[in-house]
Amino acid sequence: MVKPVEGIIKTRTRKIPAKYIREVINGKPYYYKGYKSVINGTKQIEEIMGSSSLQSIMVMIIGFFIKSHLNKSKYVLATNEAGLHLGHKNNISTDIGIFLKEKVVLNDKYFEIAPEVAIEVDVKIETDKDLDYVFSKSEEMMNFGTERILWVITKHKKTFVFSKNETTQILDWNKDVVVMERVVLNIHDLLEEEDVNHLLG
Repeated sequence: MVKPVEGIIKTRTRKIPAKYIREVINGKPYYYKGYKSVINGTKQIEEIMGSSSLQSIMVMIIGFFIKSHLNKSKYVLATNEAGLHLGHKNNISTDIGIFLKEKVVLNDKYFEIAPEVAIEVDVKIETDKDLDYVFSKSEEMMNFGTERILWVITKHKKTFVFSKNETTQILDWNKDVVVMERVVLNIHDLLEEEDVNHLLG
């Protein structure tokens, strides 16, 4: 979970407490999906901060698959919404990050290096412009040094693949996706193997 920005962010209509901020990209705050329901009293803040059942299962399944194929002498995998500090007013998180071990320092702070590969499952911020957020975050991460970013969109069963110096791809879940060298992901086949495809709503 990304550390909130200190203070209070002002909007045209009201002040929104900083505790509702999930990420900050280039100084722009992005709020937890559902934060308006907390403000109007129909939900508790704890109800919007966790991942959905679908998101949490998808992250776990994909993470375990990648870990089982990863070159463990060279890379380390981080999950649990790993925090990334990209610079001043740039604090984000990633569902799954694959880092070069030689660059990693483990401490009680956010990662201050770019993952080689990042995988996101769905959009978890309040927006009516999902694609704007997906592209903005992906571009910022690639500028920071991430080589490849995969966005798994569960509603449409699609995967966006962003790579430096390559054309962005949108693939169906039954297509192979190259995560990195020697790691090829097929989400449909993986869900079948885990016997959870029939659980999808």
